[in-house]
Amino acid sequence: MLHQYLSESSYFEFPSFAVAIFTILLALVLSTVIALTYKFTYQEENFPNKFFQAIVLSSTVAAMVMMAVGDNLAVGFGVLGAVSIIRFRTLIKSPRNIIFMFASLSIGISTGVFGFAIAISGTVIFCITVLLLYYSPYGKLGDRKMELIVTILDQEALNNLLGLIESEKLTATVVRIRSVQEDKSQYSFNVGIKQEADLNQLYKKITEISGLSDIRFDTRDSDEQL
Repeated sequence: MLHQYLSESSYFEFPSFAVAIFTILLALVLSTVIALTYKFTYQEENFPNKFFQAIVLSSTVAAMVMMAVGDNLAVGFGVLGAVSIIRFRTLIKSPRNIIFMFASLSIGISTGVFGFAIAISGTVIFCITVLLLYYSPYGKLGDRKMELIVTILDQEALNNLLGLIESEKLTATVVRIRSVQEDKSQYSFNVGIKQEADLNQLYKKITEISGLSDIRFDTRDSDEQL
């Protein structure tokens, strides 16, 4: 039955060379606008250059695939088969990053089916919306979520640490207490630190408190440690 359906379907007529070049270049330009908007509104440290390149390039790949498939069902099945053997192991943690990647892919899909008006208008509206959100109260980053692990000798050292946390206007919650020795306990705090705060300076102040040892910050969103 499937063979009969495929034999009756007409093959897709590929676009001319000039149209293909224009389509891919338009996808590249529009995805670059998306990528530059992402870079302009990026607020965290360590800008992800590879992700920036992925935003730029993904639209061209999507456009080529859509032009190659067209309305040819057989080619579509072939593309699905080829994609199915590729294992995508990259984990994108941020929902915002996923949206930007999907926006670039949508540009490639739109231009690939020659929906140029859709691709252009969608890019303009998307970028304007991103900028409006960036300058709105919702565009501000929240506190950095980190785990403070420290070994405390006595109650006085604990009180001094809590006093420092209060004076620095940090939010801290004890999540775990583990006995290390008879006179020492290891505390783990979930700490909220302002984005503008100097983490190195805060670490230095904590180390100056007597009765504390084995002090470290573990970031909860990355593999960085201090």
